[in-house]
Amino acid sequence: MENRNINYTYMTNLWGNINYKQINNFNEWYMGDFGSAYYYQDWDKILRYFAGAGFKGIEIMVFSVPSIVNAFGSMKNFKEFALERGIERITGMFSHHVGSQDKRNHPDIFAYEQQAIDALAECGGINLIVQPAGQYYGTGPLDEEGLKNVAECMNTVGRMCAEKGLAVSIHNEFWCAVNKYDHEKFLEMTDPNYVYYCLDTAQVAIMGKDILHFYDTYHDRVQYFHIKDTTYVNAPDEKRFGAGAEFDEQGARWFWEPGGGVLDFKGLWELMKKHNHKGWIGIESDGTPDPLATILLTKNYIDTVLDPIYK
Repeated sequence: MENRNINYTYMTNLWGNINYKQINNFNEWYMGDFGSAYYYQDWDKILRYFAGAGFKGIEIMVFSVPSIVNAFGSMKNFKEFALERGIERITGMFSHHVGSQDKRNHPDIFAYEQQAIDALAECGGINLIVQPAGQYYGTGPLDEEGLKNVAECMNTVGRMCAEKGLAVSIHNEFWCAVNKYDHEKFLEMTDPNYVYYCLDTAQVAIMGKDILHFYDTYHDRVQYFHIKDTTYVNAPDEKRFGAGAEFDEQGARWFWEPGGGVLDFKGLWELMKKHNHKGWIGIESDGTPDPLATILLTKNYIDTVLDPIYK
């Protein structure tokens, strides 16, 4: 691997749930529908797309683990399969703590997360990326006790991760019950020895936060990123707090490739350089209608715009 301060990893959720390990008979699939579906069904090709575009890491979703184990037999086998195709690290896994505002739900959350932690450790991962609570609709606003319970849940999972040599990072969605009005307060309620932050640039901007100011202020807690762009910053409360807010009812996109929206990534990379940030940078492209186009556009933006600033 090239000697760099930062390397790039790609969240695989833009492909949906990938059900097959490897499809070898192109003709059989092609003759079924004379389309391109064959190209997007198995891990073999999808891993090679990422590696071919120059990405050396991937992230997975917690709900993908059962299908991965079913296809490969173990997470270790999946890791080795990915390495053979040019993916050097399975860097992270996204999970969630729905119901964490109620302490009665914590034992079930911890049991669920222990399975996620074990799976991530088995494939040599680094970071468990966690949505700290459920959606705002039906849950928020959180009172002081509820916010404290969510923080305690994160702290415990952080200690569980540390026992396996992993880190846990808060990942805030714009529609999450932990939201604009308690965003920084919640981060400060968590234990900095065990809980870090994954800055999803678009999610936090849509929430109404200045991502450059936030990173400059909390750079010591920001261990990880999910990089994506948006054209819709500071969305109103009624938009973010409504039922099903993550999915626009008209089918509009919240998220775009870096450079496809209005976020100041050049400024963010200047701040990374200022603070000497090191590690993996995650790219997430949920909602794209064309994963391959998005992957290639993103890599070109990294190579031509971001790398000249800091790499």
